[in-house]
Amino acid sequence: MAYRVLDLRPDTALLNPQFDGYRLRLLDRDGEGEQDAVRSYPLPTSSVVEPQHLATNALLTYSEVYSRVHFNHMFVGPRPGTIIYIDRERHVHLAEIRKRDPPRITCMFQIPPSATTHALSGYHGAHAIGKDTVLVFDGVVSVYVLQHAPNDELEQWTATGVFEVGPG
Repeated sequence: MAYRVLDLRPDTALLNPQFDGYRLRLLDRDGEGEQDAVRSYPLPTSSVVEPQHLATNALLTYSEVYSRVHFNHMFVGPRPGTIIYIDRERHVHLAEIRKRDPPRITCMFQIPPSATTHALSGYHGAHAIGKDTVLVFDGVVSVYVLQHAPNDELEQWTATGVFEVGPG
C-alpha cells in the first residue's frame, strides 16, 4: 500500500493572533452561581447499576469488546427532562430531572427473567417511541411495550404487550 505525506497549511487569515487559550473557571456550589453548578445525586441503593459480568474465559471479538466498553446504561426518556435506566435487578426506572429538587425516580417495570439463556446475552435497553410509550428489550429475545395512562400523575406504567424477536 502506497502512502503519501499530506501538506497541511493553515489559512493564516482565519487565525486570531490575540487568542491566548481557553479560560476555565470552577463552578461555584455556594451562593450566586448555584444554578450553574453541577449537581449529583446518589441512586437509591435498590437501583444500583452494574456492568454485565462475563466468564473469565469468554472469547470476544474486538467489536463486542468495543460495544461493551462504550455501552451507555442511560436512555432518553419519554418526556423532556427524563431518563430511563435499568438496574442490576432488571428494574426499569424513570428518573425525572428537576431544576431545584433532587430527581424523582419511579420504577416503571421489572423485566422478567428470560426462559432462554445464551452464553453472551445482550444488553438491556429502552427506547421511548412517544411520550406515553416505551419499548424495553430484555437483552436476549423479548421486547416489552410499556404504556403510561395520559394525565396519570402517579407515573404508573403498564406492560401492554411482549414480542419475541429472537437472539441476535
